[in-house]
Amino acid sequence: MTKPGETRRPLSQSASSSHLAGLAGEARKLLAPWFSERRFSAGTLLWREGETSGLLVAIRTGRVKIYRLLPTGRAVTVFILGANDVFGFLPFLDGQPYPAYAQALDDVTAEVMSRDDLVRAVRERPEISITLFALLGRRLRDAFDRIERLSTPGVVGRVAGVLQALVEQAGRDASPVIELPIPASELAGAIGITPETLSRAISRLVQEGVLRRLAPRRLQVLDPGALAATARLSSG
Repeated sequence: MTKPGETRRPLSQSASSSHLAGLAGEARKLLAPWFSERRFSAGTLLWREGETSGLLVAIRTGRVKIYRLLPTGRAVTVFILGANDVFGFLPFLDGQPYPAYAQALDDVTAEVMSRDDLVRAVRERPEISITLFALLGRRLRDAFDRIERLSTPGVVGRVAGVLQALVEQAGRDASPVIELPIPASELAGAIGITPETLSRAISRLVQEGVLRRLAPRRLQVLDPGALAATARLSSG
């Protein structure tokens, strides 16, 4: 089963994930002298939408949810970030407020730095700015890829794609057990469907013998090959 700190972006299926990880690793290495360790308890807000002072964060263990609140008050999850992800530097680059909330899903251990420390780091090592811009550009490309996926038909394929991303973190078990990292209502909103549609898609995969329900947010993948094949339907 996926462990806290090992989950990587279950809401995205980008083929460029290794490139993104490489950029994040490069950024962590360059910024290491300016980082300090900090811990966030599960449920803690790292920052709120609209705040201008914040942190550049590099996660060691645990997961952080990036979400926005709709006018109705409903939360829409944008990203789930995990171990080795580097994020939170957008306001440092453009001077604008944070466009979303960041909340620890688990107890999180991270390396962090302030805006002043980042400015000092960039002045001493200008190549850091190039790496951060490349990292931001990669995230933007992933966002465009996600929009394209959400605009294509095939709800079951989309749901299978999200579950397949979780399977890839669950090891090489013949019948891996996966756990949804956020409530089904948030997960549904993140992939552009209703909670009822998500439930029906999972029920269909259960009926076809691909999945087995173990708990409301816990599933066993009985046929990983069939799940992967179904996921490919949503990516072309």
